[in-house]
Amino acid sequence: MAMAPETRHLLDEADIGSGEKSAGQRDVERDELALGRRDASPQTQEGRMLQSGTHLARILAVKLPDDTFEAQVYVRLTREPEIAETYIPAGIFPTEEDAWNAARERAERAFREHEF
Repeated sequence: MAMAPETRHLLDEADIGSGEKSAGQRDVERDELALGRRDASPQTQEGRMLQSGTHLARILAVKLPDDTFEAQVYVRLTREPEIAETYIPAGIFPTEEDAWNAARERAERAFREHEF
């Protein structure tokens, strides 16, 4: 007796080209929305976003207790959730403007050198 091929696992997948989202894509979007609702603190604030092709960089200038500023860079693929970001420290600076500039320059270097 011949058995029919098992196709049940295909029922939960999106049709290619249909614009329909897969279960995995819906999970990522749900997680991104949940992350967007959390309270902003110096460590989780939005920052500024830069994009190069399929990569995003979120840059921050975080004020430290000694009144200096830490430049922070978080990079990821555009299709990945925020929790998949790679953290790149960019130094500590005496002014907020210096920290923003350093973070932007470090993000641009990460794009150029594919540091993800």
